[in-house]
Amino acid sequence: MNRPGSHAVRARTALLDRVVSWSTARVPMRAADRRRTRPAIGTCRQGALAFGSMSDGPDPDDVPSALAELTGYELWEHTQRWGEQVAAARERMLAAPSPSARVALAPGFLRPVRQLLTLRLVAVARARRRAFPVSVPPADSHGIATLWAEVFWAARARSPDDDSGVLSTTDVSIRGLLALQPSDLADPDELRAWCERLESVEETFDGLDMEAQAALEELQAAVEHQQQVRRGAS
Repeated sequence: MNRPGSHAVRARTALLDRVVSWSTARVPMRAADRRRTRPAIGTCRQGALAFGSMSDGPDPDDVPSALAELTGYELWEHTQRWGEQVAAARERMLAAPSPSARVALAPGFLRPVRQLLTLRLVAVARARRRAFPVSVPPADSHGIATLWAEVFWAARARSPDDDSGVLSTTDVSIRGLLALQPSDLADPDELRAWCERLESVEETFDGLDMEAQAALEELQAAVEHQQQVRRGAS
């Protein structure tokens, strides 16, 4: 029988080994800095995804096909670009002279929203895979629902009670955003409300990303300490 705590020690050792290789890679801007530079898409505050008939992926011509090969900084750059497009599309829709004009412009808003969600989730999932022991199978595609299911269940495994309700609220918002049709955005107040929900979703992603970054920094500090100890002993 293993000694008590031996599994935790092995898990931490595996994570430390992973951080050794991670520490030599280029690290993207921290989540707090990303939030400060992210284009504002709103001006005021407002069970996991069912995949079934839901189309959850971006158009292949819009998001780089080799997302997994992008560096952290390249992924951040693409995220900034799509965030700016969401903000610009929102302003065009709010300036539209009629409900029918808003509906006509809505596809140009919904499309970048999906690209933005995809890119944010790729970044969050990547960060959390590096930071924490794998508790759920990694997503096998870059679809929004698939990536969010991985992030959602992995986060729930770390905090089963979800006392704040943030994960569940975010889940509902993502499902709603994916289900939006142009006709749902004819009313400018509805558009503003959905922009606020998107902003709230992004804030949840920021929190999940910052948690992962903090864990990685702690592990990196432990690696550097171990290396110093070894050098001192040699």
